Formats: sequence, structure tokens, C-alpha cells
Amino acid sequence: MSVEEGLPTYKDIPENSGAPPPNYPSDLAAEEAQPVMSGAEPPPSYDSLFGKIKEARTEHGNSLGFFKALAAILGAAIGGIVCVACVCALMALPIAQLVIGLQNQDDCTINKNIPLFLIVSGGCGCAAAILQVLDQMCCSDSSGSDGERKSKCPLLRLILHLLNLFCFVWFICGNVWVYKVHKTVNFDDADSEEYCGKLVYLFSFWSITAVYILMGATCVIGCGCVCLMACLG
Repeated sequence: MSVEEGLPTYKDIPENSGAPPPNYPSDLAAEEAQPVMSGAEPPPSYDSLFGKIKEARTEHGNSLGFFKALAAILGAAIGGIVCVACVCALMALPIAQLVIGLQNQDDCTINKNIPLFLIVSGGCGCAAAILQVLDQMCCSDSSGSDGERKSKCPLLRLILHLLNLFCFVWFICGNVWVYKVHKTVNFDDADSEEYCGKLVYLFSFWSITAVYILMGATCVIGCGCVCLMACLG
């Protein structure tokens, strides 16, 4: 087979033209030689409860400061658990109100508004909790200049405020309906005009009373914390 005309043969190509090879910067070569995913990077550090205790022990030793720091760490951890438990309990209350009110809506002759109080309170409580979660998770923004969380959904925030106002007014109505018949209610005779189911009435009574107990406990604990902070400076 003959070589086509005009094309250089292998012998015509010079073996070495004398030009030095291109020079690459060392940092560029090192960067290109580095793998894309490096397994030598240290893993992220996570601040665990044990790590906080160990750090406090290293910093304070066995002095009184260590026990103060330990009490603060354990108090914060227990406080978080108690907060989650309180949220679960507050969410369980409106669900229980709704279920008991629906199951016993015709079981209170003395005042048919008592089962209705449970139904509406439970429904409004569940709706308020869902709207609050949506407002905090989906419609909140912390990009304000002062660092304050500002809602992106003012209509949702307005609906939540109106719902809370309605729940407050409805709670006052429940106080009147439940406490008014406290001394005359009858749990035994279903044919009596003063009859009301024991479950529906007592649950309504203690649902309202528990709110006052929590309010009183919150005030007492808050005042105690303020006094303690004032004494400790």
C-alpha cells in the first residue's frame, strides 16, 4: 500500500525538536492530583451530653464549679424532656376533648352545651396547634435585620390570633356552663332533668380547672425564678 501524497511519513517527523516540555505550577499540579472526595477530612463534631460533662470536668476538676456546671447541664437536658412532654400532653388534651364530646353529645340533660363545649374546644385546640406548627415551620423567616422571626404569611397569623381569641371566649362560656351546675348535677338518674354523664361532666370540669392550676403554677414558678435570679445577682 502506498502512502498518500502530501502527508509526512513517520521518518519525516523529528524525534526530538529540542523544545522543553511545558512547565506546570506545583500548586496547580497538586490541586489536580488531589482526589475529589477526600476521606482524610475530620468528621463533624457533635456536642453531646457526655461531651459537655467531660468538658466541665476538665475545666473545673472536682471543685464546686463542676457540680454547678453539672447541675446546669442536667437541668437543661431534663428541661427539654419536660418541654416535649408538656407539648405532647397539651396536644393530647384537645384530641381527648373532641373524642369524649362526640361520644357523649346527647348524654347531658342538665345542659347540652357541656358536650358541645368539649367538641368545639377540642376542634379549635387541634386547629390552633396545626396552624401554629405551619406558622413556625413553613411560614417563618429569621432574616430580619434585628434577628426577630417575621411571618411570611400574615393572613395565617391573623387567622391564628382570631382563633385564639375565639378559644378564650369559648373557655369563658365553658366556665359558666360547667361551674354553674356543679352543685346540682346528677350522675345516677338518667331520666332526671339535672342528669349529666359522669365522664363528660368531670372531664369538662377538670379540663377547665387544670388550666387555672397551670396558670397558678406558672405564676409561682416564674416569680420564684425572678426572686432567685435577683438573689444570685
